[in-house]
Amino acid sequence: MTTRLPSTGAPAPAAVPATTCRSDEVVVIHRLFRRLYADAPVVVRGVESGDLARARRVAKHLHGITALLHVHHRTEDEFFWDTMTERAPACGLHVALMREQHATVSDLLDSVDALVEAWTAAADGAARDRLAAELEEVDRLLLRHLADEEREAFPVLDAILTDAEWDDIHREASRHRPPLPIFVLIGFMLESVPPAERDAWFASQMPAPIRVAYRAVGRKQYERAVRSLFPERTRVAPRGGGGLTEVLP
Repeated sequence: MTTRLPSTGAPAPAAVPATTCRSDEVVVIHRLFRRLYADAPVVVRGVESGDLARARRVAKHLHGITALLHVHHRTEDEFFWDTMTERAPACGLHVALMREQHATVSDLLDSVDALVEAWTAAADGAARDRLAAELEEVDRLLLRHLADEEREAFPVLDAILTDAEWDDIHREASRHRPPLPIFVLIGFMLESVPPAERDAWFASQMPAPIRVAYRAVGRKQYERAVRSLFPERTRVAPRGGGGLTEVLP
């Protein structure tokens, strides 16, 4: 038995019953997206006009996070909403809201990808500012959607999906090649987990060979990626076991 994690985008209810909550695995992914999309406009605005080299590095990262969110939403669309409609028909309004929000976010992500391409042609300031504003809109809508999903859909999904079905969802999500370098993605995920929970999460969610490789070479790859995105910022780099964090110089 475990205790449900509160939604990371909405106040926790006053009392929460103890239950086995496989949707908590998705809450961790939601935390990752909140972090990535809160940072994205800041990363873009940090690129000086005419700095093509840095603009192209940031563009690669942005295309990676838009692809990652597309894959996440497609997996949810495939496994969640038809099942909710069939097994919990009273939740039809919530299902309709989730589908509508996914479609709206998808359209915005397509717009972001187009604006990224326009910006990297010359790295001009006007295109940069349009892109940053669109990313802020994605962040605003995503925060609302993730909170709605965690509050309205996840308790129902925990009640109607079996462990075997959650395992199928996890396998499907794992089947896709990550659109970000794997160790960079692991580093961002670790950073999204509360510090007190990082070692336990890393040990339970990452296979032993990945844990060894991340400690040996992956963490340094993540640190380099963060420095490339935030050259002016001191950043906390998760170790992933054997000590929780290290401040980047």
